[in-house]
Amino acid sequence: MLFLVVPLEAQEAVRSPQEFLGYEIGERFTPHHRILGYFEELDSRSPRVVLERIGETWEHRPLLLAVITSEANHAAAESIRQSVATLARGDGDPDALVRTTPVVVWLGFGVHGNESSSSEAALLVAHSLLTDPKHAALLDRVVVIIDPVQNPDGRERYTDWFRRTRGVKANPDPAAFEHQEPWPGGRYNHYLNDMNRDWAWQSQPETRARVAAYRRWNPQVVVDLHEMSYQSTYFFPPSARPLNANLPKELDHWLGVFGRANAEVFSDRRWPFFVGEHFDLFYPAYGDSWPSLRGAVGMTYEMAGGGRAGTAVERRDGTILTLADRAERHQAAALATVRTAAEHREGLLRQSRASARNHIESGRNAFLILPDSPNFEALIAMLERQGIVVERLTSPVTVRASRVDREATVSRAFPVGTAVVSTRQPLGGLVKTMLERAPLLEGSFLEEQRARTDVDEDDEFYDVTAWSLPIAMNVEAWVAALPVTTSASAPAVAALPFQAGRYGYVVDGLDPAAHRLAGRLLAEEVNFSVARTVLRQEEGSFSRGSLVILKGNNPEDLDARLERAAAATRAALIPLGSGWAEGSGFGSDNLRHVINPRIGLVGGAGSSPLSFGMLWFTLDVDTPVPHTVINADSLRNVTLNDFRVLVFPDGGYAERLGTPGIERIRNWVREGGTVVAVKGGSAFMRTKDLELTKLEPWKPAAAAEGAQPREERYNDFRVPGSAFRTVMNERSWLTFGVPRAPAALIIGSGAFVPLARKADQIVTIETKEPVLAGVAWKESIDRLQGSPYLTSEPFGRGRVITFADEPHFRNMWRGTLPLLLNAVLYSPSFTQ
Repeated sequence: MLFLVVPLEAQEAVRSPQEFLGYEIGERFTPHHRILGYFEELDSRSPRVVLERIGETWEHRPLLLAVITSEANHAAAESIRQSVATLARGDGDPDALVRTTPVVVWLGFGVHGNESSSSEAALLVAHSLLTDPKHAALLDRVVVIIDPVQNPDGRERYTDWFRRTRGVKANPDPAAFEHQEPWPGGRYNHYLNDMNRDWAWQSQPETRARVAAYRRWNPQVVVDLHEMSYQSTYFFPPSARPLNANLPKELDHWLGVFGRANAEVFSDRRWPFFVGEHFDLFYPAYGDSWPSLRGAVGMTYEMAGGGRAGTAVERRDGTILTLADRAERHQAAALATVRTAAEHREGLLRQSRASARNHIESGRNAFLILPDSPNFEALIAMLERQGIVVERLTSPVTVRASRVDREATVSRAFPVGTAVVSTRQPLGGLVKTMLERAPLLEGSFLEEQRARTDVDEDDEFYDVTAWSLPIAMNVEAWVAALPVTTSASAPAVAALPFQAGRYGYVVDGLDPAAHRLAGRLLAEEVNFSVARTVLRQEEGSFSRGSLVILKGNNPEDLDARLERAAAATRAALIPLGSGWAEGSGFGSDNLRHVINPRIGLVGGAGSSPLSFGMLWFTLDVDTPVPHTVINADSLRNVTLNDFRVLVFPDGGYAERLGTPGIERIRNWVREGGTVVAVKGGSAFMRTKDLELTKLEPWKPAAAAEGAQPREERYNDFRVPGSAFRTVMNERSWLTFGVPRAPAALIIGSGAFVPLARKADQIVTIETKEPVLAGVAWKESIDRLQGSPYLTSEPFGRGRVITFADEPHFRNMWRGTLPLLLNAVLYSPSFTQ
């Protein structure tokens, strides 16, 4: 890491943001490069600013942190980092460390790219800290870390569009073009990921870079500055219910301290605000809850604005809200936070250490994670990127334990290599949150939500209510009381060296890289087959879905291609010395040659940006498979015969396709094409007179003659993101690579009626006790019991495959991901 500190002597005074940018903040949006340019200007002119480049975005824009503190603190930066790290581990002499260590405050701006005032405010906050004596004097006691643009790609998408649509002057009329942000909007990053939900999962490079920097600084106060509806006012903590039960008990006190300090500033200026509503600290991957689970005081600040606010917008009360207004309020709240942190420096440092000590001293359990599931290493890597300590068994042990997804406690033997993750460590609360079956919800909160639902009001669940990694990733995990004897640390898993085979190669269907290798083989134009049944051969027994690559039907340089592919994907290629297989051979009909699926992924207006983004990220990055992204509006003109698979994300397509467009797709499916539709992406296939599917949305049964008519409701009973048990067809090619029936994440109020042909229903929600984790009302459970999650229906020579919900939710729900990959990779091979 390069630190650049330039002496103040012979330098000009720090220029204001307005002077540097050439216009008043509020007249237009500052592009990403100008914001970074301003901080580079500060770095070159003030010894109290140091820029750290921590990474870059998918579109190669730099991610920078500005570290602002006194010259003396900059000189002692490494010592400060060591001191706060010691406190975060619960180590050291707290009195000595607290006496000499400044408090670290992290201010994150603009994680949603169309919430634009926060990044403008970052300029103002930095300038105030460096030029206003009453603020600059704080810097002996505080290290302020400013993350000025958390989402550069999304911001550029938004600001570029806005500059092209605005006239000479801003038009405050909400109906004006400049207030109607087009698809997909600037909220998301390049792959349309909502990075404010990614802190715990770290699927995106921006998040991984930020988490790595966070772990170097271990801040005591973290603020994530956002925008909400332009008709609103300003929010700061205390937060809304529910709170995550694993948060430090003292957090509520500190939220009150900072809330009252902000309230004093806003009251002085007669600015309206609210607290304790809407924005909770329950879901663990927010930019406020995740730091709080690490012992910091994490907070979200929300200013009225958002993508529809532009640079000036008229509100219901007739007032004009400007970008300058929004930036000024964020500036005031951020500076009040820095001042409050300085005033409570010692208490905040002690809070950091006390949180760690509490987990070290009170941890009672350990999670034992078995190494025999395809997603085992991915789960462990996700934990270790957090700084969570993961150990492994060096010898078998038998302990009494209960499986994460079940209630009963039994005596269970665990093999060598089992991962052991104790809650008796500094991040014990985060461990429990990420691995426990279900988060604890206050009974009074649940009662209130039920009461709201009964009177036909929206519930107050802000996000999903289930996220347990063992459940989400379909990895078998158990909970046992401590102690459990382990090794000191988790050993590195070495990739198997490539060995040339005389006859060919096989890759087990449960190899975590099997689908990645399949995508690579398609790109390399290597012939391969997939096994419909278990293969038994001299080299071992191989699961359904195993890949078989034979030398007899491949080019002479096959070994070289496969060696490169194995290195890139980490797939374990087992060399075959012979074509003999027990009971059959490698020419069997149980091996299906995989033809190029020629995948088209539909996106653009009409599709959900998040749903499209998850599918795009999956096929482009997570499990690279050759594909083409197609704009939904161009589907009428695309030569459909260029594709064998069309993937439709959640969304509405009937109006965009029109009857002629749907008829074209219908004919294409009849002639052998496959449609893979996610959630609402299947609705167009049920268009009257053009049915491609027999799936029907659930509807309540009609009231019996003479009975009370069914109540009509505005708000149906929705599932706020919960995990449901399933049963699956273990003979179907769509369940290749799935070791056991996965948990399905269900969100919303939709469900499908069971199909008449059970063979077409591949994965089904359990009928008995279907809710595995999270919240679901009885009315929701009644319609979901026995409903199909994954269906595969023949239509003519083609096929329609439907997922009831997102199979790779937030790029972390990996248990149902193989179902999607099988659908897009293999459907033409099992259809034609």
